[in-house]
Amino acid sequence: MTWSLCSVLLALLPLTYGQPGVKNQAVLNLYSRNYNGDGTYYGEGTGGTCQYATPLPPAATNRKISALVALNKPQFLNSITCGICLKVTGSGHGLGANPITGDHIVFVKDLCPECHEGSVDFALNGDGRWGITIHAVQCPVDSTTIQYAFQGSNPFYLKLQVRNARIPITGVQVHRSNAWVTMTHSGDGYWLLSDGHAMPDGAFGIRLTAANGHVLEDTVPRIDNSHILEGGRKVQVPLDPSLPNA
Repeated sequence: MTWSLCSVLLALLPLTYGQPGVKNQAVLNLYSRNYNGDGTYYGEGTGGTCQYATPLPPAATNRKISALVALNKPQFLNSITCGICLKVTGSGHGLGANPITGDHIVFVKDLCPECHEGSVDFALNGDGRWGITIHAVQCPVDSTTIQYAFQGSNPFYLKLQVRNARIPITGVQVHRSNAWVTMTHSGDGYWLLSDGHAMPDGAFGIRLTAANGHVLEDTVPRIDNSHILEGGRKVQVPLDPSLPNA
């Protein structure tokens, strides 16, 4: 088996993330420095690898967000950065008809598999390849809270999306049979649990760890594949003064 094929297969496997309260340095690095890359365009649309159902998370439609983007593969981190917000600064240098200039706060909803580190592909109609720098910022969530969406789930199989977090959620546990059970992460922006044991009927507890190590506990009201849900405790990752803000 070639290394390239191995890389593809590994990218499709769900990943288990750290214990509650553990920081995710790979995500935090996106906030701590600027990365140089290219800004390109791939056309309007809300779909993408992160599979955000309509309506989009409130952070994505905040007045401060100027565009939805696809993030380069190295910094997509197997979709753990779905829903992260970035500050993109365009130099106006490049080739094409639609230069990218100035500062833009954008929301990541897709993967750009061919893009290299520091690059984003705008979900806008446009033309060209333009020099940019990017770094992550805390999303403009205002007073909105974390949301939950299920896909193809039942008591024995959970595929759960955690949406609208101020900074990425990098660890998830659910409460079952008086214990916390760790979920794995898929390549399409969901958290998975399928270990042969059933979840309880109705509401269940959930424990979320943000990239900065902050731990939140919430209640998911039910398994529901048809609706976007708000948690019973209406939690949100607090503003972190050590990280740049939108």
